Amino acid sequence: MLSKTQLQKIWLLSDTVLYPEAVSFIRGLVQKQGCDPLPTSQVVGLLSIAEATRYDELRRFVLHQRDRNWPPSRRDIKTFYTALEEFLSLMQRKRLKDEFHLLPDTQGRPVSEARQELDEVMARLAREFIQHIVAENGLLAVQKAEERTRQRTNRR
Repeated sequence: MLSKTQLQKIWLLSDTVLYPEAVSFIRGLVQKQGCDPLPTSQVVGLLSIAEATRYDELRRFVLHQRDRNWPPSRRDIKTFYTALEEFLSLMQRKRLKDEFHLLPDTQGRPVSEARQELDEVMARLAREFIQHIVAENGLLAVQKAEERTRQRTNRR
């Protein structure tokens, strides 16, 4: 179980670090790389699994989606999950301890206890990041739909 201090740090990181990074992440894929926003089915699946309390379940889902043999019309989904896996891996390997300082020193603690805490912290951080991505993805999807409508109207 995460401490009150850890939860407060996670919420602060969510607002000050993860939110702008999530916006940049999804906008980079959609606006700079030309990917389509995630379809609703992917958003629902990703949000659903992100609500799971175990990070390993979320990681397995992301890897499965990344490794699927997507048809050419849905390659953007593979691009999204590849980028998400890279982001989450970097967060777990480096940022969690070195930048975010969310894990106490593990010396003298049972390995299983330290792993469980790592899993809980990563699940919370990933959930926060994904919720921000989904919100921004929805905004981008609406903007893209409005743009298509404008283009159709202008052709007439």
